[in-house]
Amino acid sequence: MLRYFKYQLPFKIPFKTSSETLVQREGIILVFEHENITAFGEIAPLPGFSEFDLIQILPILELNKKSIQSALIQGDGNQILHILNQIHAIPSLIFGLNTLLLDYRAKQAHQSMGQFLGGAQITTVPCNAVLGISTIEQTIENAQQLVSQGFTTLKLKVGSKLPNELEILEYLRHSFPTIRIRLDANQAWTEKEAIHALNKFSNYDIEYCEQPIRKENMLGLASVRKCTEIKIAADEACRNKVDTQQLLELNAVDILIIKPMMFGSFTDLSVTKKLADSHNTDIVFSTSLENKIGRTTTAILASIWGSKKYAHGLSTSSLFDDNFSSKNEVIDGHYILKDSPGLGITIDYNNFTEIV
Repeated sequence: MLRYFKYQLPFKIPFKTSSETLVQREGIILVFEHENITAFGEIAPLPGFSEFDLIQILPILELNKKSIQSALIQGDGNQILHILNQIHAIPSLIFGLNTLLLDYRAKQAHQSMGQFLGGAQITTVPCNAVLGISTIEQTIENAQQLVSQGFTTLKLKVGSKLPNELEILEYLRHSFPTIRIRLDANQAWTEKEAIHALNKFSNYDIEYCEQPIRKENMLGLASVRKCTEIKIAADEACRNKVDTQQLLELNAVDILIIKPMMFGSFTDLSVTKKLADSHNTDIVFSTSLENKIGRTTTAILASIWGSKKYAHGLSTSSLFDDNFSSKNEVIDGHYILKDSPGLGITIDYNNFTEIV
């Protein structure tokens, strides 16, 4: 039987995006129970980033519930996935259904999802930790706490006050000489500002900078890349297979930051991995602030198709107040994957509101 449950996950502190402030994360848990197997999927479009929201997705799910259930039972899951993707092309919907299908099929095969997708059995994936700009003293204290938790890569939010950011980087580098530091500008700069700032930052052994300028300006991103020694990563500009192909053809980036919930199809992710490899471009995976199901799926994809040179953006469970089934999810700066069939997780979905 296929069932849908809606959840609301409150943030410990209101989470600010580039366009709004979120007090909670909402999504839908997909549960398919058949022949003593329980499989999971998650649909969680991110407000301010995703083009579609839950209000638009729910009627599609409800309309196609019987067809999806029948396809899963009869082994035609890939076909219904292809049909829904062609008709609706909603990334979070396709991601959730793709996760559900693969969790079920991997459990049928008595394999972990990573093994079922052709990857080696990897049980840990390195994570970066996010460090917000505050006072020098508070930023160093926060960094020390993260380092003591086992994180070896810190991502510093920049793009506000350059002199303050330079001073903080000076202290960070002096205090933690071996820690990897990456920057995230969240589209804050113009091309000229980005080149100026990044050339200033280049004195501090920066791993890379995410999205220094507006996502629409891919040509500008290519220009910035040519004018700085710091590697350039695309995040907001990298939302689907078409985006990534354009970025690679323009030689605009060194790294692609991929959020699978916003990308959608696992087939498209596999194609993008091959395309990135052909351009000597690395892929770093990141969550979309989802629940346990989405985060675990993202970590599994990172273990298969993600770069082994970089930590991935998976350590987001600590942002939430009541994050069910998240205990011991990240240990010593690594996301822990279970060597058990499918996703390797359990979810007490009966605590949530069923959508009938």
